Amino acid sequence: MSLFHFDEESGYVSVKEHPAHSGFPASAAQLVELLEQSPYADFDVIHANIGQLFSPSDDREKDLLIVARAVDASVMIHVEENNMLAEARLTTARGGKLVSIDDARAALTSAGVVKGINERALDTFLGQQFEQPPGSVYSGIVAHGVRAKDGTDARFVRLCMTAQDRVLSPQEKSGGKVDMRDLGAIITVKPGSPLMKRVPPTPGEQGFSVFGDILEPKPGRDMTLQVSEGTKISPEDPNLLIACAKGVPVAVPRGMRVDDILCYDNVDVTTGHIEFDGSVVVSGDVKDGMKIKATGDITVIGFVESAHLESESAVTVMLGAIGRKRIEGEDFSCIIKAKRTISVGYGQYCHIESEQDLFIERQALHCDLKSKRLIRVGKGDTPRGKLIGGNVYNAMRIEAGEVGAPSGTRTRIVLAQDWYDLKKKESEFKNLDKLLSDKLLAIKRAQIKARKTKASEKRDAYLKKLEVTEKRLDTHYQRNVRNSKLVAQKLRRLVKLSRVKVNELMHPGIELTIAKDSRSFSRIYPPHLVKLDEGKITQEFSN
Repeated sequence: MSLFHFDEESGYVSVKEHPAHSGFPASAAQLVELLEQSPYADFDVIHANIGQLFSPSDDREKDLLIVARAVDASVMIHVEENNMLAEARLTTARGGKLVSIDDARAALTSAGVVKGINERALDTFLGQQFEQPPGSVYSGIVAHGVRAKDGTDARFVRLCMTAQDRVLSPQEKSGGKVDMRDLGAIITVKPGSPLMKRVPPTPGEQGFSVFGDILEPKPGRDMTLQVSEGTKISPEDPNLLIACAKGVPVAVPRGMRVDDILCYDNVDVTTGHIEFDGSVVVSGDVKDGMKIKATGDITVIGFVESAHLESESAVTVMLGAIGRKRIEGEDFSCIIKAKRTISVGYGQYCHIESEQDLFIERQALHCDLKSKRLIRVGKGDTPRGKLIGGNVYNAMRIEAGEVGAPSGTRTRIVLAQDWYDLKKKESEFKNLDKLLSDKLLAIKRAQIKARKTKASEKRDAYLKKLEVTEKRLDTHYQRNVRNSKLVAQKLRRLVKLSRVKVNELMHPGIELTIAKDSRSFSRIYPPHLVKLDEGKITQEFSN
């Protein structure tokens, strides 16, 4: 016969007879022990009532016989600050009812969660009630919002090769061999030839929060095809750029250009200097003392020997560029300049200057190199070419296999020298900010003072003049704030990206300057990265 009685309606467990009358159990501890051995072991024990049953009393009729109660499981919903996740926190039952799927849905609705509910996750979450101890607390994510998916920017896909592509892709002969001088036919296009396809931007996809709020995406940036010389937009397709003249295609940002092309076997005294409004292709060499100046690409399949090449586009020298060792203070006899990318097989005693990237396939020996962005000596993602001696002026990044030589050849590298100009501009913008702020403050004071005077046409005209001046100064102030932020952003980017990556060895004799910090290296180092950290040049070695 059970000692206890359970009332399902109230959820209380009570002893059937007062222990003082029956003499059993003899103590509160014994009663609790018996309760823990009963079917009501999971229930919430009311210790205060049990203690009262065994305390001295003159009126036992007032003692409550209730010793435990059934506590239903409960669930709470917490939504994160960004409204993208809903977390359920469940306290398991102590002899009471479990949280049903309907109870959980009602709790979610009460918390405002109406979208993104994961039914499978919710079912698994509720199923843990059978595994967790009574009265324990556990939690889980039961609803997810979906972030808006931003649109993609407009893209431009080239539909034809350029002369530079042709040089970098020699023709394969029978037997799998490659003839570096046989580059196939000159790449030319005729009117109507497709040059570039514009892939329009996408609007993106809407998202939503767990509250059901719609999250709007950021649409992709739209950019138009750039129509240049010898090109036009196709009348049948507004996203297609086609040629409208015969010539050689040249890649430009967001478009193509069709240049006239001038072809030579060699450039020497028999051809004279060349100055051409278009692209120049030399299937042989450019000889000592010759000059080529072009508005389009300059492509040389052979060597450039103590010559001068200058292009408003790109320059590609397949084999290499060679000059003579110069006397101190003189210019190199071999000079190559381009506003776009320069690609050279190797360079020796040359001045090579690009306003974009500079790629040297094998070795740069005692050269002066300039590039606004990247100088890479070697091929591929892990270049292993050699940069020995000479000077590197004001590049942003350098990647090479070896830098310097075992003999300690002096190699001077200077990076991120735009830092000085940007710091100067930053200082100018700060001074202008203070000046404009002082003027605006003076106008505010003048307005306050004028409004305190007696109303008159003269006062109103003066206030109107002050208002016009205030608007003009505020426009200047806002423009100065934007410019100041832009300069600060450029400074951060310059310091973050400027670095030297060495993939094999760095030898003694390296003199490195990044921004305003300089450092000399007098020993051999394994592969590593040299960069600026908190204004100081540091080395980062891979494990």
